[in-house]
Amino acid sequence: MKRNKVLGAVTILIAIFIYIPPFSAASAAESCEGARGIQTVWWDGAELKSGQIGRLTVLKDTPLYKLSGDKKIPQKTLKTGGTYRIYAFKPNMLSVGGGMYVNRDGKIKYETPSAEKKRALACKKESQEIISASIKIGDSKSSIEAKLGKEKRISLGEYGISWHTYHNQYRNFYIVGYLDNRAEFIYSNSQRLYSFGVFKGSSKSRVSSALGTPSKWINKNNVNYVTVNNDRQQTFYKKNSYITVFYDIHKRGNVTGIQMISEKLENRKKSHYGVPSSALQQSLEMQMFDLVNAARADNGLAPVTWNSAAQSSSRKHSLDMAEHDFFDHMNLRNESPFQRMEKEGIHYLYAGENIAMGYSSSIFAHEALMNSAGHRKNILNAQYTHLGAGVQFQKETAVPYYTQNFFTPY
Repeated sequence: MKRNKVLGAVTILIAIFIYIPPFSAASAAESCEGARGIQTVWWDGAELKSGQIGRLTVLKDTPLYKLSGDKKIPQKTLKTGGTYRIYAFKPNMLSVGGGMYVNRDGKIKYETPSAEKKRALACKKESQEIISASIKIGDSKSSIEAKLGKEKRISLGEYGISWHTYHNQYRNFYIVGYLDNRAEFIYSNSQRLYSFGVFKGSSKSRVSSALGTPSKWINKNNVNYVTVNNDRQQTFYKKNSYITVFYDIHKRGNVTGIQMISEKLENRKKSHYGVPSSALQQSLEMQMFDLVNAARADNGLAPVTWNSAAQSSSRKHSLDMAEHDFFDHMNLRNESPFQRMEKEGIHYLYAGENIAMGYSSSIFAHEALMNSAGHRKNILNAQYTHLGAGVQFQKETAVPYYTQNFFTPY
């Protein structure tokens, strides 16, 4: 039997930052994160239904009325011991639905669900809305844009096709790649994301229930490309697609993003890394910028502004690392990130740098950076107002090197 080769990617990242005073920012995460799902909400053995505000128990036989203006027209008698869902009320009356009401008096007992039950029902309703608005592999471009609107950016993906970036001021953030006007690639960190039973904020155990056992590798042309499966990410194969689920170790290890790619598109890429080019370089840089702002929006922070001087500083450092085969904030001339930024004419009150290497895309680099405390602090620092990202590829290996320079000018 022919033995398949096994390949893996080396990934490294380092963060450096200047201390600045602590900041506070309200979390933008919706209250249902971690509690989404469409499972039945039970209240003392009966289903709590959408729109239900309470229930009544008949203590003594009581008439059921249909209202016509100010008149109450008797319809039937509700018998002692019966229980009914309540959906609305009027002064001194409760509605059991269908325009039917009973008097709110001593013949009935009225109860309302607990705050916990109300939240569970609200989250179920929200989950149903998210599922209805979700997108999936194979959807047409027109149907996706009917839900997400027009793309904000088109850039080159590492799979050789265009990535279309959608968002609303960086909320509801999606990157979609199309072949023949059908989605073959989707990434999102949106509060509204959904895929195969998995929501933003879903637990790892829920992911396992929905997607099964992670794939150990992706096989292409008799070569097994090893997948990373740990507490930060897992890759699954389902319905002819590879689904990578990203977890946030800083938020109970729950789902923070999902990438879906069709087997058809995956098989088009002949190696772990994309083909280096100036177009891919620029695209990875802008994707990294958009991902930073999507993460900031998700955490209630203002977006940073793109800065070409910081891009130049970042590019030069990434090239320096790639050409001279080192990985550090201090270059071989013993220059710090801050000295390099100053050489580009950047005058700052606050500044910081993230670097990473070995990740096949800005998405994987970004998700890794967000799971490292120092990098995360830079990305989610409310004091920073500007960012430039620089990507370079090592000539011999095509390995990407990533640098992010953050700063606030004075």
